[in-house]
Amino acid sequence: MKFRRNPKILRGLAASAASHATAFAPALFAAVIAVIVVWVATNWRLERSLAEERSIVAGELATISSRLQTNLNSNVKLLQGLAAGIAVDPAMGQNGFSKLAAQILQPDSQLRSFAAAPDMVVKWVYPEKGNEKAIGLDYRKNDKQRAAAMLARNTHNIVLTGPVELVQGGTAFVVRCPIYIDDGNSQIFWGLLSGIIDIPRLYSDSGLGSTELEIAISTVPEPNSPKQVFLGSLETFSKQPVATSVDMAYGRWTFGAVPKHGWGQNNGIGVFEFYASLLGLCVVAPIIWIGFLTKSRQRTIEKLRLHKKKLVRARQRLEYLSLRDALTGLANRRFVDQMISQPQRPDGEDCLILIHIDLDRFKEINDTKGHAGGDMVLQTTASRLADLTGPTDVAARIGGDEFIFARWSANPEPEAAELAKQIVATLQQPLLIDGAEYVVGASVGVAWETEHASGRDLGQLLLNADLALYEAKKAGRGRAAIFTEELRSAAIHSKELADEFNLALDRDELVAFFQPQFHADTLAISGVEALARWDHPRKGLLGPNNFLGAAERLGRSGDMDRLILHKALFELTRWDSLGMQIPRVSVNISARRLAQANLLAELSGLPAARGRLCFELLETISFDELQPALNEVIPAIKALGIEIEIDDFGTEHASIISLLRFEPRRLKIDREIIKPIIASPSQRRLVSSIIEIGRSQNIDIVAEGVETMEHAKILKDLGCHLLQGYALARPMTSEQLIEFCRVKHKGLTKAG
Repeated sequence: MKFRRNPKILRGLAASAASHATAFAPALFAAVIAVIVVWVATNWRLERSLAEERSIVAGELATISSRLQTNLNSNVKLLQGLAAGIAVDPAMGQNGFSKLAAQILQPDSQLRSFAAAPDMVVKWVYPEKGNEKAIGLDYRKNDKQRAAAMLARNTHNIVLTGPVELVQGGTAFVVRCPIYIDDGNSQIFWGLLSGIIDIPRLYSDSGLGSTELEIAISTVPEPNSPKQVFLGSLETFSKQPVATSVDMAYGRWTFGAVPKHGWGQNNGIGVFEFYASLLGLCVVAPIIWIGFLTKSRQRTIEKLRLHKKKLVRARQRLEYLSLRDALTGLANRRFVDQMISQPQRPDGEDCLILIHIDLDRFKEINDTKGHAGGDMVLQTTASRLADLTGPTDVAARIGGDEFIFARWSANPEPEAAELAKQIVATLQQPLLIDGAEYVVGASVGVAWETEHASGRDLGQLLLNADLALYEAKKAGRGRAAIFTEELRSAAIHSKELADEFNLALDRDELVAFFQPQFHADTLAISGVEALARWDHPRKGLLGPNNFLGAAERLGRSGDMDRLILHKALFELTRWDSLGMQIPRVSVNISARRLAQANLLAELSGLPAARGRLCFELLETISFDELQPALNEVIPAIKALGIEIEIDDFGTEHASIISLLRFEPRRLKIDREIIKPIIASPSQRRLVSSIIEIGRSQNIDIVAEGVETMEHAKILKDLGCHLLQGYALARPMTSEQLIEFCRVKHKGLTKAG
């Protein structure tokens, strides 16, 4: 009531309130912003913590699933080995079966027993003791095992089932392998070979028993029934698990994993919230203090000056940070560019040495250990490079796993070479990741100023180091290469060659040469191989070694294959019109061509008679990487009447199983294997073994590099089917081939 009677008091209170509101409005606003920032930062921290935790779980799950797949595949290989033995001697009996099984069964295998079922009825078991109840089991009459057994028989594929309740007691995974006997004319079904895989031991050897993860395995991608989960609990798949699928030739399993104690138990979010709140308070409190100071003009001005100084320091700090890599603390690409564009030489006569560094095995570690492992590699590398720097040296990370080391020197040539060796040796030392030692290593390219001139642009120096690094990586890992003018010339030449080859395809400068292949017994022509040659307008006729690399770099190897294929088919039609007896023509096909989506559509429209066109697949093609595509493309190509041939066999590390999976019509033994057979008995035995493998699989063997008639005689005696080489005929044009066949036919007629 007194306030109402005294307007002065009311006006004073209003003015005071307005004054306080004006003074503390920034503090109130900052408090609201701080609360929002703390809330956003906390959520970000939670998401990042969960992402890191899921990354770790994913890495461990990948290791476990890979071990499980490897163990299963190893057991299947053993079973296939036993099946091959039975196929050789199908009437071996129980004693023979037991001896063979005992030799194949390895102590470290998870397989515990085998059962052979001729005509789908179990007759032989190993070991016999404890598995007697399985003898006499008719898969066709057993409701629990009939479906899987018939599936293996009908599909001709290995079938994995389980866990299965065994007749002899207990449960296990059962691998069934159909066995076919070759009677010379066809494949006759003999029966089934079953392998029993010990589930507890399989899980233990795969690491499932020693992990801190809760893991469940399902036979379907998104299980909704406990029957679909044979390891762990269906509930695991409802806990937002890290999931991965493992594809095998006999099925797909889906893995789900979560930490046993659940997600986010050790994220330290409480401590983070405390410090974030404390930081927010630290931001708000000075502003409140500023509110008190605003009541005085002098204090306000002083505070503004102080704030300006802080801004200047912050700007300087930001400028410094903009020149630093956030992860490693080294200088960054921007710093290196400034150093090159505005060099500050410690001494007027000093020259700049630049070493470009690229880690060799960073991607392997980053893929297996996750981003945390990759970050540790980068930080360790940065620390080691920093230890090598002197007062004027610069170590920088310019992106990814690439680093730059710069040094000023009055005598750059010997110092650069020694420094490069020192860097390679330092980065070759092992480092620890999760308690295990890893060797990353590095390749380095070295360049330096050959002379100093004021205002010289050093940008080319970095390009020179790049060229040297590329040369080092071509030579192998852990190498150092020094830039030379020859490297620059080679790079320019490579670019010019690529440009010329690109034009050559458009101008139709590629021509097809043909090298005949001969029957080893009669030396009659059995076919020809089409080979690419480049009719260069200035350099003349060039062999494939001069342009295949350019074709691959340009991504036009598939276009080259298509062009040679059409030229070869045109000549085949021409030869037929002349009455020449050329049974077939073989053309190379690259991995890039096989991966083209329109390949089958193009092939279906080719004017080629069935059985007269053959595609040669280089063994250097990565069969494992292209496995999914090849499984679909190769059968479709065969269905069009095009034969498949494996070229350069023996030069790479592709397994015989992976090669024979595509059932090629022929294998070509590489010339480097054929060349020494005249003087080397061991090399003759190797060739004989390859020929025997071909005979056992009904595959013809072609020998390349037959340079002398003595080669031809030895190969004929070894049983080789076809011969190709300079001793019989060199690659030739279509016109030369027509004349060659005319002379050969005339000679045979005269001899007859």
